[in-house]
Amino acid sequence: MRVILLSMLIAAPAAAQTAEVQWDDFRRLHAAAAPCEDESLRGTGVHAPRPYGETLHLLDNMLEIDPSRCPGIPEAAATALRDFLGEPERDDVDLAFLELARRSAEQGQGMAPDPVLADLYGRMLWLFSDFEPSLQRWRKAEREAWLVRSETVALLRARNDSDDSTARSLTLESALRLRRDVPFYDPARAIDLLENSHAPGYLGSRLRLSRMMTDGTLVPPDYPRAARLFLWSVSMLQGDPDRQGELLRIGRLAAAAARTPADRAEALRMLFASSLNGLEGSREEVTAMLGRIGRAQSAALTPAQARSIFDEMGRDLVFSIPLEDDPLEIRPIRLRGLIGPAGRLVYAEVVGSSGSWFRDRVALGAWARYGDRIDLSATARGRFTWVELPAVDSRPD
Repeated sequence: MRVILLSMLIAAPAAAQTAEVQWDDFRRLHAAAAPCEDESLRGTGVHAPRPYGETLHLLDNMLEIDPSRCPGIPEAAATALRDFLGEPERDDVDLAFLELARRSAEQGQGMAPDPVLADLYGRMLWLFSDFEPSLQRWRKAEREAWLVRSETVALLRARNDSDDSTARSLTLESALRLRRDVPFYDPARAIDLLENSHAPGYLGSRLRLSRMMTDGTLVPPDYPRAARLFLWSVSMLQGDPDRQGELLRIGRLAAAAARTPADRAEALRMLFASSLNGLEGSREEVTAMLGRIGRAQSAALTPAQARSIFDEMGRDLVFSIPLEDDPLEIRPIRLRGLIGPAGRLVYAEVVGSSGSWFRDRVALGAWARYGDRIDLSATARGRFTWVELPAVDSRPD
């Protein structure tokens, strides 16, 4: 478990490593460990070693060495570890070094056991680490009092404003920002933190955040922002009723609130995305919104725009392996799309099928998810505009 935890701390993309460790640092530590001939003190053996990972691995194993076998080795590791770690109560503290330091102080590895120091290290891990330590000596009331200190909130804010934020730090601060009983209430920041969090991959978290963005209780409704939480799901061939259902709910709200052409374009994009797998009621909503938009001009894309579509979206428009409903001859997919006044595609439909529902669905899903990548304003000129989109050759490679 110890090895797994440290490996996850090193590799976790959510927690950028802040400790500045150079090869010279590793070599000095390696020289201190040299008198001890133990297999565990060899390198990690990874293909492309880094000084940070090698140093952490060596420190971990030096602390575990039986001091009766290799006198002075755990002590050397504990001393070096404190130098690498520095002041622990800071926003950019390195979590992997911090975990080693907590273990050293708690278990007396390379030093006399120091419960007070172990608690300090543990509190910082509890604040920042996704691998939350068990702090049995820290009562709930004490933990709560420590969390709502202005100094603790400042640590959280600084961590979350950097590249070192974690799901844990983002979630803790967002919870504080939603509390009216403390002086840190700031729902707009809470929503920003939750949106940037590594946790909203879970449907429940995204649904909660979507409600916060759309119900108007905490912040003014922002329907396009809420929809972005779910638009990625339209690339799934079989769709996802829960996520597309939420897109439909948001799209309906946006449609009801739409007062301008730009608003109607945003609502149509959400409703279009929600309709791709035939979700009940979604097609009717799309038809109604197209009716509200009314008659739109038609125009042709420029050659430069067609090239930009292939450059930006070519790989997303096709599924390059055989599919279960492929016909003997897979035809090019012909699409037409509706550009909104802002110059972004907000709706697409098939006018010439490949013969495979799945292949057609891939192309439509790509436009629903990534249509805002392509600037077509030179053709739309501030108005709703129908265009013939470049045909998609979706034959398997």
